[in-house]
Amino acid sequence: MLDDVPRTRAYRVALEKNPTLTAGATVLDVGCGTGILSMFAARGGAASVVGVDGAAAIADVARANVRDNGLSDKVTIVHGKLEELLREEEEEEGEGAGGRLLRAAAADGSTSKFDVLVSEWMGYGLLYESMLDTVIAARDALLKPGGAVLPDVATIHVAGFGRNATSLPFWDDVYGFRMPEVQSRLIQDAARSGFAVVCPVKGEHVVTSSAEVQRLDLATMTVKDTEFTSSECVLTARGDGVRGDEEDACHGVVMWFDTEFSARFCVDAPTTLSTSPYEEKTHWAQAMLHFPEPIFLHPDGCLATTGGGGGGGSESESESDLGGEARPAHGVKVRLGMAKCDAARNDHRALDVSLEWVPVDADGNEGGKRRARIYKL
Repeated sequence: MLDDVPRTRAYRVALEKNPTLTAGATVLDVGCGTGILSMFAARGGAASVVGVDGAAAIADVARANVRDNGLSDKVTIVHGKLEELLREEEEEEGEGAGGRLLRAAAADGSTSKFDVLVSEWMGYGLLYESMLDTVIAARDALLKPGGAVLPDVATIHVAGFGRNATSLPFWDDVYGFRMPEVQSRLIQDAARSGFAVVCPVKGEHVVTSSAEVQRLDLATMTVKDTEFTSSECVLTARGDGVRGDEEDACHGVVMWFDTEFSARFCVDAPTTLSTSPYEEKTHWAQAMLHFPEPIFLHPDGCLATTGGGGGGGSESESESDLGGEARPAHGVKVRLGMAKCDAARNDHRALDVSLEWVPVDADGNEGGKRRARIYKL
């Protein structure tokens, strides 16, 4: 992931461009991997850094990287799962591996806690992979009161995506042939699969406004906060002329996250790592939650209305409902939730993402069917 420039750049700015935070500090790097963040902290002026990784082979690589860059006098790499190290410390009253973690960071051999905790813990949709629980455990056990957590704020955002964000346009013209049957089956498969689809979405293929649905304060949150149901929000049809879709329809909701290294701790150079469709692409891409059928939108709402019961025939229920092609909605009201998967599914990293949605008119009135689905991530 070192070639993910936005990701690595944000951490480098936070650790190297904030001397008020890092100069002379003791730093704990949770899930240190290659040791890149630990070395950023050392180069940023930290007095001592401890990097922890649960994979022995990776910890060996990190030690080698630290040694080869002449930073062994500042950076110590410890192999072990952090929760197990903390458990050993508790069982041995401070004399276990967790105690060694603290002593490694203190030049005088004391067991002072850390000034800064840094970790790149984020997964797809922010919370896929349960490493945030480990970060919270490290914060509570090993960080000084008032110590800095990097990043310190994480937010989840949603917006509606259009047809061009999917693979459907490819099948409009396949070497001169139309393949609507393939398109129909792709839509059905996406709706039936029950999975969120992780892939890049371009900003020009976002067809609604966006909304923040969850904000986590990494300095104060608890593990319980990783499961939530958001308040309802309305994603309104874009009318800014930026959209690149020829079809005025929302095919689902795209989800992404931002993490902030805010001025609370990074007073010299606060920065944000964004995985938004409007920003430089990252390895996290975005997560797409497909609707079973699209909702047609227009910035002005219901421009067309269905006729009464005259002799001119009648439209189908799907066409006459708000959000159908004959009655485009002004927006879509949505509510998002996240919960860890049932342990019986044997995937500790996975998430269930719940989504409720219903079309709304320009006055905010609901119309058509209120729908709800659970997507696996």
